[in-house]
Amino acid sequence: MSKIISFATQKGGSGKSTLALVLAAPLATEYGLKIAILDCDYQQSIVKTRNQIDAPSLAAMQQADPSAKYPYDVFALPLDKIFDFTDNPENDYDLIIIDVPGRADGDDVFNALTGCDAVIVPLVSDQLDRASTAEFMTILASIKKAANDAGLPFDYFGLATKRIAGRREEKEMDEYIDGLSLSRFNSFLSNRVAYSRASTLHSLLTPGFRAYAGGTKESSDEIRRVCDELIERLDLPNHKAASVAIATETDERGVSSTTVTE
Repeated sequence: MSKIISFATQKGGSGKSTLALVLAAPLATEYGLKIAILDCDYQQSIVKTRNQIDAPSLAAMQQADPSAKYPYDVFALPLDKIFDFTDNPENDYDLIIIDVPGRADGDDVFNALTGCDAVIVPLVSDQLDRASTAEFMTILASIKKAANDAGLPFDYFGLATKRIAGRREEKEMDEYIDGLSLSRFNSFLSNRVAYSRASTLHSLLTPGFRAYAGGTKESSDEIRRVCDELIERLDLPNHKAASVAIATETDERGVSSTTVTE
């Protein structure tokens, strides 16, 4: 059964669509998850990235390798069609990511969030964003209580994005969220230009694309830590861990790990 998550906030410019883009390709290519993104945001940033930026690159790749394809699926959907998609047994994804509009003032957004197993809120440490973000997470805390009372799965987490090391506001944000007893990831993403160049075709963990986007080993390490924590918190299948275990076993027997893993 698919796990359903949303990257959501009631503040624009927090990077929720970027967060979905940064994580989806690595989760698909390196961790082996079957993923769909439902782009329900009015700006359609993820759909535009695929159609306007990545489609020409894929066409060029297919000239050399006709089997080349996107690592995961993207669908443009209105909010009122989300449950038609998620309730369809033919959509057998490991993970469905819903990118909702950047607001929390309507029943359509609220209903979409209640249909998720988890909502992940980008935490931006600017003082003007802090109270609004905490207010939104408090709303999610009330949804969690209602879901728990009904025996339904629901959780929520803050995830620091655009983090600047050593900045006083980052520490204040952590203390503010912790002081309200709101859940947050231990991992985070820094304020890196490479993340703004995330693709629906290429993973930022791929060395060639990472270099093209201006990423570094440190950016790859950040992404992996977030992916690992996301998989652990949502109890998603970790095909990467299974592959590593198989490779270790075959090495001990003196058999090529590549042959066995395939």
